[in-house]
Amino acid sequence: MAAALTFENKPPAPRGRVSDLFAVVYREYALLARNRVYLIVGLTPMLIYLLLVNTSLSNLVQNVDYRGMNVPFTIFLLPMTLAMSVVSAAGTAGMAVFQEETSGVATQLWSYPLRRSRFLLGKLIAGVSLVMAQTLLGLGVAALIFDFPFTAGGWIGLLVMLVFASLAFNGLYLAAAITITDHQVFMVLSNVSIPVLVFSAPSLYTIESMPTVIQWIAMVNPLTYAINGMRDASLFGLGETLQPMVVMAVMAVVGYTIGGRALLNRARNL
Repeated sequence: MAAALTFENKPPAPRGRVSDLFAVVYREYALLARNRVYLIVGLTPMLIYLLLVNTSLSNLVQNVDYRGMNVPFTIFLLPMTLAMSVVSAAGTAGMAVFQEETSGVATQLWSYPLRRSRFLLGKLIAGVSLVMAQTLLGLGVAALIFDFPFTAGGWIGLLVMLVFASLAFNGLYLAAAITITDHQVFMVLSNVSIPVLVFSAPSLYTIESMPTVIQWIAMVNPLTYAINGMRDASLFGLGETLQPMVVMAVMAVVGYTIGGRALLNRARNL
C-alpha cells in the first residue's frame, strides 16, 4: 500500500521589530558615513569657523558682556560653531533622502512590508547620532585648542542642549527633505539657510547689539534658541535653559510629525 504524501506548510517566521529597526539604522549609517562628500560638507564649515574665525576674532574682540558676565570671546563663540555643525549635518542627513530616491532604493524600501514608524525612527536615530558625532568632534577639537573653564554642570548642560538642538534641526531638515520633491530646490534651501540662520541669530554678537529689524528676525529664528540655550547652559547651568529646551522640543515634534505624514503620502503614491 502506497504511503500517503503529506505536506507541511509552515508560516514564515515573524520578523522582529528590533531586527527591522536595527537593519534600518545600519543601512542609514552606511549611507551617511560612507559618503565622504557628505562628511566633508558637514565638517568643513564648522572647522573653518572654529579654526579661522574664532582665532582671528578672539584677538580683535577679547571679551563680551553677556547677561552681566564678562565672557571671553572664544567661549561666547563656541555655541555658534556647534550650531553651525548641527545645521550642516542635519542638511547632510536630509540630502540622503534624495540619494535614496534617485538610486531607486526608496521605492524598494517603501514597497517592503516594513512599518513606516520603524523606518522613520531608524532615520531619526541615525541622523541625530550623525549630527551629534560631527558636533562632538568639533567640540573635542575646540577643547584641545581653547581653554573652556566650564564646570561639570556647564558641560552637562551644554551636551543636553546639544542633543535637543540636534533633534530639532534634524527633524526640521528631514521634514523639508521628505516634503520637497526636487533635490535641487532642497540643496539650494539647505545651502542658503545655513548663513541666514547663523547670521540672523546672536552668533557673533549679543541680541541687544543687533539692529531692531534683525532682532525681530532673531526672535523667530530657531537657531537663536539653540545658540542661547547652549550658551546659557554652559555659563549658568541647565536651569537657565527652560525656554530654549521647550522651543527645541516643539520643533522636533512638529518636524518629525510633518516628516512622518509626508513619508506616508509618498509611500501611498508608489
